[in-house]
Amino acid sequence: MVGAFNQFNQNMRYVKELDALYGYLSTTLKLPNDLSDLLRAQWVMSVSALDKLIHEFIRIGMVEAFEGQRPRTRKYQSFGISTSTMTNIISSAGSSSSVYPPSYWFEQEIVQRHQHLAFQDPDKIADGLSLIWDESHKWQYLAGPMGMSQQDLVTTIKTIATRRNKIVHEADFNILTGLRNQIDKIDTDTVVPFIIRLGEEIYNAIR
Repeated sequence: MVGAFNQFNQNMRYVKELDALYGYLSTTLKLPNDLSDLLRAQWVMSVSALDKLIHEFIRIGMVEAFEGQRPRTRKYQSFGISTSTMTNIISSAGSSSSVYPPSYWFEQEIVQRHQHLAFQDPDKIADGLSLIWDESHKWQYLAGPMGMSQQDLVTTIKTIATRRNKIVHEADFNILTGLRNQIDKIDTDTVVPFIIRLGEEIYNAIR
């Protein structure tokens, strides 16, 4: 888990470097150009970093559970695998000369099954984490250390994910006005630290 969390922190450092670039270009050089896409990039990259973190936590946690190093949750117990994966697991377990251990094949199944999933919406994040974390009220559990109510926490995550989708899929245009949605540095100064804190608290909860 620590490796995944360290990578998350590195990804968020890249976001902070974009912020520094934005500050240099807008404040020091005082360029007349529209630099708002640097802010949008920070927003998108922050959500992507969180998405990647959840993917990694789930993959690592499920492999740990498979190997008996982590409690197996109810959702984990219902995670079905393909017959080909089962065959590979059985074959590698019964052969001392097998190149890959049984956990390798299980991990490949997880990667294949989850590669098209996005863990950005709070419902999907909570559902994914149920594969490794049996807490029934995840957002209530996380809201306390975040200093927020459960409703405010969930609403904030949804709002951030929705804006990310508008930037990525709609070029951040308002379909009614035909203009790009406004974004300011104060927005990213709120979103980026929130994502960092959320990643930290999820890590603290599941490690």
